[in-house]
Amino acid sequence: MKKLGFIGLGIMGEMMAKRLLNNGFELVIYNRTKDKISKLDVSGFTIANSPSEVAKNCDVVISMLADSRAVEEVVFGTNGIFASIREGLIHIDMSTISPATTKKLYNEYKSHKSYFIHAPVLGSKTQAGDGTLLIFAGGDKEAIEKCEEIFKVLGKRLWIFDSVEKATNLKLAMNSMIATMIIALSQAFVLAEKSGISKETVLEVLENSALNSAMYQSKGKTIIDGNFAPNFYVKHILKDINLALETGQDLKVPLPILSAIRELYVSAISKGYENEDYSAVYKVIVEFAGLKI
Repeated sequence: MKKLGFIGLGIMGEMMAKRLLNNGFELVIYNRTKDKISKLDVSGFTIANSPSEVAKNCDVVISMLADSRAVEEVVFGTNGIFASIREGLIHIDMSTISPATTKKLYNEYKSHKSYFIHAPVLGSKTQAGDGTLLIFAGGDKEAIEKCEEIFKVLGKRLWIFDSVEKATNLKLAMNSMIATMIIALSQAFVLAEKSGISKETVLEVLENSALNSAMYQSKGKTIIDGNFAPNFYVKHILKDINLALETGQDLKVPLPILSAIRELYVSAISKGYENEDYSAVYKVIVEFAGLKI
C-alpha cells in the first residue's frame, strides 16, 4: 500500500505529507489552496483537483484539516470523497474534531461498506516531520491493521480503540491538558517577573524539579525569545477547548478549570493573536498584570 491520498497541507499536514513522501509513499494530494502544495520540495506526488479525484485514485485517503466542518465538507461536499465512494475505501482522518462528527462519519462510511478511522495525533510539526507522533486510532480493527505501515512511518506509538469516539475523546483530553499547562507556565512566569525574578530562573527551577516537562522547556524558551510563530494556532486550541467542554457536558463530566481558562483564549483572539502560537496567551496574562511584553 504505497499509494495514498492526502488532503490538507496545514502546519501538521505539510510535515506529515513530506514524511510519507520521504519514506517511499506515492501521494495524490488535494489542498483547497494550491500555493501550499508548492512547499512540498520533494518528489513522488501528483496533484488532484478535488477530494473526489483523490478517492477515485487511492484505496486509502488521509485527511488533516482544521475542524469538523472542513472534514465534513471534504467528505460530503460537491466533488467530495463520497462522490467517488466505493466498497473497501479507507479514510483515515487525523484532525482534531468532534466525537459527534467522527461517529457520523463512521456510520456513513459503514453504510457504503467502506471504512472511517479516526486517528488524531499528539505532537507538533517537529514530531510530524521526524515520525514521532503519538497516534490514537479508533474504528474497525481490520481497517486499522491494514494501515499499520502508515502509522509506523508517522508515529512512534499507536493506541488502538474499538470506536472512533474513544480516539476522539482521548485527543480532546490531551489537548485540554495542553491548554491548561501553558496557562500554568504563563502564570508562573508573570508572577515571578512581577517579583523581579527572571523567566530563565523559573525554567531552571522547573528543569531540576519533578514539575518539569519537555513542553514547559520548549515553550518557555520561545516565550522568553518573544517567538510566537505558530506550531499550534490560538484559534485551534480554543476550538479544541470548546469541543472538550461540549464533550464534558454530554458525558456529565465537570471541567471547571477548562471553563475558566477558555476566557483567556477568547481574550487572546480578541487581541488579534488568533493566528499566533497558542503560547501567545502568555501575552494576555502579562497585559492583565500591567506589565509590558
